[in-house]
Amino acid sequence: MTSKKNGKSHRAPWECTFAKEERSQCHPGMVPKSDSEYFEILCLCILQAGLGWGTVRKNWARYKRGFIGFNINELAKTNAKDLLDNPDTIKNRRKISAMIYNAREFKKIELKYGSFSSFLNSMNRDSDEEPISKLTHYFHHIGNYSAEYFLHSVGFWK
Repeated sequence: MTSKKNGKSHRAPWECTFAKEERSQCHPGMVPKSDSEYFEILCLCILQAGLGWGTVRKNWARYKRGFIGFNINELAKTNAKDLLDNPDTIKNRRKISAMIYNAREFKKIELKYGSFSSFLNSMNRDSDEEPISKLTHYFHHIGNYSAEYFLHSVGFWK
């Protein structure tokens, strides 16, 4: 990463100062190269809600194993009980169910728009409201703040 001090975008959302400092001082995150990267960051935002970034960062490799590498196709076919029984996942049924639901929604978005990036590009970047309301409409366990943080983390707003 790099931080705002050297003027570069951060790679991992937990390296972001958006939530900790003056928002206008934090550079946006780097734009993901694939739908898989977008989905992983979306899942990270869901996991982080209610937890500290230190906890998420410390357990990230474990969570990634437990959630099948955040593989969209595999998660879309999984059921919540299997993930709850996995020792590498977070034991929060609502978050687990949301990630499974969101994988299915991600697949629908990919079919409709061709890619998640195209879906984002279809939105008005000059509007705060439209992108946030679309994300909260499509995805579970994503509220206004999580949607805003996700959009910042993936470099949606420059």
